[in-house]
Amino acid sequence: MWSRTKQIFQKRPLLMNMMSFGTMYVSAEVAQQCILMQLNPEKKHIDWNLVKNYAIIGWGGIGPALFYWYRVLDRLLPGATRAMVVKKVLTDQLCSSPACIAMFFAGMGVLEGKEDVFAELKAKFWSTYKMSCCFWLPAQAINFALLPPYTRVAFVGVASFIWVNVLCLVKRQEISETKIDNPEVLEKAAKD
Repeated sequence: MWSRTKQIFQKRPLLMNMMSFGTMYVSAEVAQQCILMQLNPEKKHIDWNLVKNYAIIGWGGIGPALFYWYRVLDRLLPGATRAMVVKKVLTDQLCSSPACIAMFFAGMGVLEGKEDVFAELKAKFWSTYKMSCCFWLPAQAINFALLPPYTRVAFVGVASFIWVNVLCLVKRQEISETKIDNPEVLEKAAKD
């Protein structure tokens, strides 16, 4: 089975990486909603419109962008030596992560029909970026050190299942809960 999967990934890398990445995005949102239904008996149904938005962002936005990004990154920084892996991880975190966070929040804002599609991005960017550093730096070290280039986006898709669960939680927070001028947030940050 693995050899057949590998063959398909090599033959149609863009399509397969988009599909695997998008599927992880959708799966994470469905998992989040199922958990919320267990915790809140009033919530009885999955919000398929919201799932559709995650599908559009995952399959049609971030998935293809990452496919091309990793091709460029592998050309600019070839190899998997320890020094090269460090360079790739840092470059990815400094370039790709902010772009993906922006695509996620602004894209969701557009799909949700918000008047200011950048409001949530402005309010949640830095806290989300800091969390992404904690998660993605080790994940990408594994990706760049151990995996072949044609599976990069698929691996990121699987890791994204975990990461998108974090994003789903951040997305569900009210903007006022994440603003820096919120006294509760400042008190919590001071304690940390």
